[in-house]
Amino acid sequence: MLIVRAVEDQPSRGIRKGDEFRLYIVDAHHHMGKEKSHRNTPSGAYAFYSQLWFEMQKLAKALREEDALLFEPIGIAAGDFADRCFKSQKSWERLNHGWLVDRTVVFPYTDDYSTPESANEPSFRVSNDKIAGWTTRAPHSTRLVGFARVNPLDGAGNRNAAVGELERSVLSLGLRGLKLHPLAQLFLDSIEGELTRKVVKRAGELGIPVIFDTRNIGTVIRIKSLVESIRNDPNCGTAIRGLRVILAHCGMSPGDPHLFDALRDPAIFAETSTLHDLDVPVLFESAIERLGRLGTPWSEKILFGTDYSFLSIQAADVILYLLSRKFSGTLTDVQRILGGNALMLVQRPFATTGGAPTPPVEYVCLDNDGSRQILLENSLLSLITQDVWDLSSLDLMLPPNGTWPELSPISRGGFNGVYLDSYVLSLRARTGNREIHVWIRKGPNSSLTCSLLSTSGMIRLETTQNASQSINPVLMRSLRDHSIALKTGKDLQDHVLSYFD
Repeated sequence: MLIVRAVEDQPSRGIRKGDEFRLYIVDAHHHMGKEKSHRNTPSGAYAFYSQLWFEMQKLAKALREEDALLFEPIGIAAGDFADRCFKSQKSWERLNHGWLVDRTVVFPYTDDYSTPESANEPSFRVSNDKIAGWTTRAPHSTRLVGFARVNPLDGAGNRNAAVGELERSVLSLGLRGLKLHPLAQLFLDSIEGELTRKVVKRAGELGIPVIFDTRNIGTVIRIKSLVESIRNDPNCGTAIRGLRVILAHCGMSPGDPHLFDALRDPAIFAETSTLHDLDVPVLFESAIERLGRLGTPWSEKILFGTDYSFLSIQAADVILYLLSRKFSGTLTDVQRILGGNALMLVQRPFATTGGAPTPPVEYVCLDNDGSRQILLENSLLSLITQDVWDLSSLDLMLPPNGTWPELSPISRGGFNGVYLDSYVLSLRARTGNREIHVWIRKGPNSSLTCSLLSTSGMIRLETTQNASQSINPVLMRSLRDHSIALKTGKDLQDHVLSYFD
């Protein structure tokens, strides 16, 4: 997380000089694997974020001297659970850095493994396996969110190879989204065609976001047309309800009216990679003018991304602009753009179809000082380091859609909309087919609740929105029927760990 400090009083926003705030940052566009001279792994990502923070400090110093900043970046901090996860093994601890960015959406390059080995094998099969290997095991699963890649043209000749690989990646590997690259996979002129449509439709049915590489405004127009065709098809009701399309590299056309025409579609969002220098204010000022004046919540439509390793420190321009006097939005707008929007689009906790159904159970106890939650977390970390269970993801709870709160200064708790003390741990047995959601959340009156759930079947958690109206009602009824009150932290620890025997 990025720690920022107000450089002056801002009475209209209730902010005082010296108030410090935490910003949770998500990089929504990041490559991993190997493509010619480009190579990147989790350790490379964390090293890049350390470099980005170093460069930001240098740039911020110059901006402070020009009195250009409204908030100055003063430090970075890791989320507590993720930090302790990396510290739980010596081999992991050396990777415990680069915490300017908290979560990273990663997907394959058009890499050395993307070409199929046989005519019947889809593109990117090995690449997707590698992404899953990095993103669904501790410690990287606390920081990385894996997206698949497919080539829609693999579906030619009545083959369903592309859709099949998408389904395998999501349902079997547990990847959480899809990256499509029309230029690299040579389907630029057929974005609206049936092969691409089948893939995007299936992504919507699976409820996962789709990142499209968009190098020019013509690509944006085609993608918008594709989304509209799915919306207007009566056979695509499920798909359009789950469809979220992200226009990558919107910085290549930051002021084009066609971009904002596309962003008015409720299923379409923009991502900032390639944006730098004087183009940065163009995007945000245009968004405020072209979307805001029409009542569209403009800051809910833009995601921060770096496009590492093809681009690097240009991303600092975006962050520093959002902290500058030139930016007319609020800190809430900043938090949405830098992290909240990406989390909201992914939002569904990690799950595969391979987990065996298990009966749910819920434990509740008082935790006045937070010590019982730490005791429980340490027990779960110990379970993970014993190589019996994998931690496949850490998904923090979020506010209900459209209700991102005003940020509180650290002196008053530092809440930024991301619930650092309420989250879902996805644990998967290394042998067998057990897959469990450990849903931990702090409640009113110092209550601590831990629900243990199957990742499949009707009684499962399908969202990280921290609101009862967003939760599966069948799940809520079942938890009420299976809720057990406990007296001590040791009781909670023992009951939870017994579930994993």
